[in-house]
Amino acid sequence: MGMKEETLGSPAGWRQALELAAKNGLPREPTLFLGSGSSYFLAQVAAHLSRLEGRLALALPSAEAMLFPEVARYFSVVVGISRSGRTTELLRAVERLGLPAWLLTTRKEVEGPFTRVVVLSEAREEAIVQTRSFSSAFLYLVYALTGEERLKELPERFIAELDGESSRFPTGARYFFLGSGAAWGVAQEAALKLKEAALAWAEAFQSLEFRHGPKSLVDGDTVIFLLESHPLEEDLARELQALGAKVVRLPGTLPELPLSLARLQLFAHHLALLRGLDPDHPRHLTYAVEI
Repeated sequence: MGMKEETLGSPAGWRQALELAAKNGLPREPTLFLGSGSSYFLAQVAAHLSRLEGRLALALPSAEAMLFPEVARYFSVVVGISRSGRTTELLRAVERLGLPAWLLTTRKEVEGPFTRVVVLSEAREEAIVQTRSFSSAFLYLVYALTGEERLKELPERFIAELDGESSRFPTGARYFFLGSGAAWGVAQEAALKLKEAALAWAEAFQSLEFRHGPKSLVDGDTVIFLLESHPLEEDLARELQALGAKVVRLPGTLPELPLSLARLQLFAHHLALLRGLDPDHPRHLTYAVEI
């Protein structure tokens, strides 16, 4: 099964993620969230939402904790995120930290130093480029941390709004993805999809930070995807349009983010095909990084 098919198969993973989040939750102690690549962006989302709930939380790339284990001195538990459960940096980091560790993954056959493993088996993928595994883990983390009831509507909304859709957003020479809060993590993931699948110049920034330098790159060949979650971002959208950018405004609030991400995943697949690339065989990449 390829990238597009797995994106369109997201609802099953979303339903399971919501069910498991209601049963398992997440630890309430001071938590260090770890991940690599896409999983690091999920860790950022989880840490942000944990802090909003009044918990002590930090997100780091797994390699950073592996190289500098002293960063965990204020934390009581680790939550590792890894689609494969085999990411070398995560396994080594957990071993070096020596803390109780949870794992959020999609594969049952995981071995490692984990006290609890949550398996999103319905989000398991064959494609190298992550799609439904990311969005399913996102729903798990968000529901476990916030209990946002509107998330339960998303599987059926996906079927009604996205099934069979091939997103056709504007194209350009440069792509920027902007978001704040949880949407920043999703913006980083969307930018990574364009890099991986379409070899496109794509970068992500916290929305209001974009004015602090990167704005100089904007011209008529720039496409900006703005995941809106705050009124101040409306002024930013108008400002960037006035500079000539093609601005696509997408919902960036928690109940809408998974649908916006799915559209961007489909766009990454579409852009890859436009460029004559095979999104199911991205250059230099493997399913899991094992070193």
